[in-house]
Amino acid sequence: MLLDTNILLDAVSLGRPQSAEAREVLRRCNGFGELALVAPTSLNDAFYVLRKQYGLERARILLNNMMELVCIVPISAEECLMSVASDEPDFEDGMIRACAELNDVDFILTRDAAAYRRSTVRSMTCAEYLEVFPLNPLA
Repeated sequence: MLLDTNILLDAVSLGRPQSAEAREVLRRCNGFGELALVAPTSLNDAFYVLRKQYGLERARILLNNMMELVCIVPISAEECLMSVASDEPDFEDGMIRACAELNDVDFILTRDAAAYRRSTVRSMTCAEYLEVFPLNPLA
């Protein structure tokens, strides 16, 4: 799965929509064997918001904690070119879509229902993901 920027922010900001679900998804990446990918652009955007909300030092700590749970996928010229050529109206959404498609991920987790509709990669919310893939207590 590839996490959209809003999922990262939901996981560290109580009170955001689906905050608990986003935290559960990240928790599963810590010892439960689930692999979450994140684009560097999402980390940049998350850091910007976290710094404004919590200050520089806390934002660094939160971002570092997130990066310990996820795999950062590289972004190259190929993703940029795919984004520009895509039918996504938002360049950043096009970048996330390109990262997902080029890395053969199964899902893009996002709260942006309109984004990624035209992608070959299925998108869903964290709540939908947790419903479709409940944690097996015997695992």
